[in-house]
Amino acid sequence: MTTLVFTSAFRSVNAWIIPVTRRFNRADGTFGGVAVAAINPKYFQDIYDRLELGHNSAVLLVAQDGTLLVRRPFVEGNVGRDLAHGNIFTHLKQAPAGSFEAASSTDGVWRLTSYEQGHIYPLVVSVAQDITEMLAPWKQRAMIRLAEMVAITAFIMLMGAFVWRATRTLATSSIKLRETNDRFDAALANMSNGLSMFDADGRLMVWNDRYIELHGMSAEVVKAGTSINSIVEHGKQTGNPDLDVGAYLGEFRQLLADNGRSQSTFRLKDGRSVSVVNTAITGGGWVAIHDDITERIRREESMLQQASELARTNMRFDAALSTMTQGLCMFDDQKRLVVWNDRYAEFYQVPPDLLKVGTSYEAIVTNLVSRGVLKGETNALAVKTKVAELAGLPADSARIDELADGRFVLLTRQPMEGGGWLSIIEDITERRRAEAEIIHLARHDVLTGLANRAEFNANLDEASKRLKRSGGSFTVMMLDLDKFKAVNDTLGHPAGDQLLVEVGKRLQSTLRETDVLARLGGDEFAILKDGGPNQHEGAIALALRIISVISQPFDLNGDEASISTSIGIAMAPENGVEPEALLKRADLALYDAKANGKNNFRIYQAAMLEIAHIQQSAESELRNAIARDEFVLHYQPVVDVKTRRLCGAEALVRWRHPTKGLIAPGQFIPLAEATGLIVPLGEWILQRACADAASWPAQVKIAVNISAVQFNRGNLFDVILCTLVETGLAPERLELEITETSLLENQEAHLTTIRQLKNLGISLALDDFGTGYSSMTYLTNFPFDKIKIDRSFARDVLNRRDCAAVVSSVLALAHGLGTITTVEGIETEEQFEYMRRAGVDLAQGYLFGKPVPISQLNLNDATLPDELVA
Repeated sequence: MTTLVFTSAFRSVNAWIIPVTRRFNRADGTFGGVAVAAINPKYFQDIYDRLELGHNSAVLLVAQDGTLLVRRPFVEGNVGRDLAHGNIFTHLKQAPAGSFEAASSTDGVWRLTSYEQGHIYPLVVSVAQDITEMLAPWKQRAMIRLAEMVAITAFIMLMGAFVWRATRTLATSSIKLRETNDRFDAALANMSNGLSMFDADGRLMVWNDRYIELHGMSAEVVKAGTSINSIVEHGKQTGNPDLDVGAYLGEFRQLLADNGRSQSTFRLKDGRSVSVVNTAITGGGWVAIHDDITERIRREESMLQQASELARTNMRFDAALSTMTQGLCMFDDQKRLVVWNDRYAEFYQVPPDLLKVGTSYEAIVTNLVSRGVLKGETNALAVKTKVAELAGLPADSARIDELADGRFVLLTRQPMEGGGWLSIIEDITERRRAEAEIIHLARHDVLTGLANRAEFNANLDEASKRLKRSGGSFTVMMLDLDKFKAVNDTLGHPAGDQLLVEVGKRLQSTLRETDVLARLGGDEFAILKDGGPNQHEGAIALALRIISVISQPFDLNGDEASISTSIGIAMAPENGVEPEALLKRADLALYDAKANGKNNFRIYQAAMLEIAHIQQSAESELRNAIARDEFVLHYQPVVDVKTRRLCGAEALVRWRHPTKGLIAPGQFIPLAEATGLIVPLGEWILQRACADAASWPAQVKIAVNISAVQFNRGNLFDVILCTLVETGLAPERLELEITETSLLENQEAHLTTIRQLKNLGISLALDDFGTGYSSMTYLTNFPFDKIKIDRSFARDVLNRRDCAAVVSSVLALAHGLGTITTVEGIETEEQFEYMRRAGVDLAQGYLFGKPVPISQLNLNDATLPDELVA
């Protein structure tokens, strides 16, 4: 085994170094090399400096060969010195550890030296303490004892001098004592309180006149040597008859013995109260101070009453504070907390250590902001900024704080007289949510949650401004659902609402996050999208995606519904940049898409605007015509086929245009239906026809056509009923002609209306039968009285087998259902004869008369001659 070898320290460039080496061997025991380490002596030097050994003490670290490695205090010349022949190694030969006294070989100071040889490392540690420093405390104590002896001797001498002097001044003191007694007697006489003094036996020694006066005692009782028993007994007889003298004195003596003091209060006969405070004196006995406390008791009782009232007020105030739904806090003119309630602490989560009178406002606010109670940043700069903002608010301010837990509170300050303020804190979270909901509802559709017209217009306006400012492009799309009304009518409004919601979701799935989708109302939607680099292609691609997703069937709580959509597209800046113009042009494109088969899209073209202007002009002209009463009714006769007798007439409207002359209904009725003007026009036709027919022979009926628009308004029954009442026409003489297209939507509601009309006695005819949709369904579902065969079949019945087959089928169906048939458009005797043989019941056409004004309608001749051809 190899050992460490410490060699003499040497000075390197910057510090002293102690080299340490150790040989190491290979596995076979042969020499493998030498490990070298360098130790900085300063490490040991710092440790030795921290030892409290005295100013002249020394610590040495010596190698086993006697070489001095480290010494405290450090002397550069001692480094590496050989101590192998010094006192330490001499004693080390006798014992590995020990101590001895000797003069130091380095500085000559006598020290008590302790040493010990290392057990692990080849080192010797020695500590040497200066003997003079060690004996210094003992010497100091010896000097103190000497000083004490000198002081005692001096004291004895002084006391002797004092006794001599005291003897001389005794006579002078006696004179002064008499003067003092005189002053004491004067003080007793002038005291506002009574005073009495008793010796250890309870005998009266000293008293003053105030004592006698307070208790109303006589001079015979109050005299030197009178016992306390006699005095108390006298007091019982003169003013306090309920006093138990023995018990009082026993308790009073016991308190003096235990506490050196007793206190009692007497209620005298005249109502006064006297307080007696007895204090034990040295050598036994006691002195008593007697005080008239009548006024004090009255003041205390008054103060007690006021305190009680104040306590009740405070109790009510505390109850009010604790039951308030609002938070409350009050700060004084120094911005220190004065009053608060639990609700305030709850709102702002104020810790208990801050809820005390005198807490500064800034301390509370700093705590709230730094802990994140108020929503916002909590870093040092944010806290400092927020605290400065809140601290600078005036005393008559109000603010809304958003808390980190999501609540909103309204804090209102009211200044107080004298400075400071009162704050009321109210939770307005629900109010804010309601306001936010109102704002949301104001700009969003309630049913679908999509943007509404106002929100869409706002976005469109912003897009227009952005385009004018920075360029770019955007696209406006108007969408209208096809066949939505049929779903609403057949499956009900809840299903219709669900369909609108699902449509909104599907539309949203086709758009980007930056696109705006809105429901403008009913089944009308709108889209605002960024134009992008390929505006045309992007708009067309989106339109095709929308048409595809909307055409897929919808599952409405188990009911399947299929609809489609028509889309009108306007592009900015190509079609304009103003919001109103773009909306109008997208709407024109939508109208064109619906007019050309629906389930399609159209991009706005300039020609559409021209067509719209023409239509708008025509609509305006038609509206003015209704207002100016430019319409007239013509009547066409209806005859019984078997007798050729006139049995009715159909009312047909004509427009008597001031410049174009008489206009046939086919030129303006479609426009009236598209614009809704058919409603006032239809009501006028019904009113005029019934009024005219009321004066006809009773067997002649009047037939009036009813538009699908009139049916869909839902008030047809009321309109007809009022008309019959106003005109006086019998319901049995009115026949309403309804086309198949009028019954396509809302069949259940229409069936209700038809049944109500039937119950009045009104006849119903299915007009233009065979030209529409599922005619057979209508005949089985609706209680029609008559079927009218369209004029197209009568015109070609003699030349086309298919027309003849249709006529035969309709007649067979009508006879099977027990329904009357009327054929329109009979112009020749051959057509009439064919229809008569086929089994038609009634006929009308030019063969029997053209539509003519009422003034030209001949109702006197009920039978029309065979040769009459109008």
